[in-house]
Amino acid sequence: MSLAALLLLSLLAAVALGFYGYQLHRLDLALAAYKQAAAQYQVRTEALHRLSDMETAFNRYLLDGNSANLGLIQADKQRIEQLAQWDADAQHDQLLQNLVAVEQKWHGQIVQPIIEERRKVAAGQGLPEDFLAKYRSSGQDLQLINFEANAENAHHQAQQALQQSQNEARWLWLPYPLAALLIIGVVALTVGAVKRVHQLKQAAEGADEEEEDEHDGKEPPHEEAK
Repeated sequence: MSLAALLLLSLLAAVALGFYGYQLHRLDLALAAYKQAAAQYQVRTEALHRLSDMETAFNRYLLDGNSANLGLIQADKQRIEQLAQWDADAQHDQLLQNLVAVEQKWHGQIVQPIIEERRKVAAGQGLPEDFLAKYRSSGQDLQLINFEANAENAHHQAQQALQQSQNEARWLWLPYPLAALLIIGVVALTVGAVKRVHQLKQAAEGADEEEEDEHDGKEPPHEEAK
């Protein structure tokens, strides 16, 4: 293998190695982003479920007046707000913070006032019509479906990005055959160089032997007669 071919192969191997490193870096970033999105999705989903449970417990309390539902409402409320302050990622999660804002507004403007009204109703009595009318008129859509759709979309996008990086990583085998060819080329060039040196050495030794033979074959000069 010629030196020019070896240099070309070295260049190709270097380019392939750079491509290999770039794709690994992209795959690593996509994997890290997916792990973060998965953790974010888990927190968002729990908060959504908690808010849905809050709504269910609130409606049950209005129907039966069971104070156990008030404990459930308060526990879910505390958990939602705790999730929103869990770590730096949660604090910077705009969707989660918006969800907490909706929960706090709903609880402060609707849940708490109506609960106070419900407490005034004596146990075992039916709900007054004016109370029911107030409850119906104060209903607020918490838009849980929209929050859930946005959470699902963000998680799906992270999955797609990771899948794309994994598909592009199928070319990561490319440096291996180039590296093998480079090694073979280096070995072949080294063997060729060794053989060439050996040939030059043999040629030099042969030239020395011929010179010695020529020198031995010459007769010594005769001395002149005195």
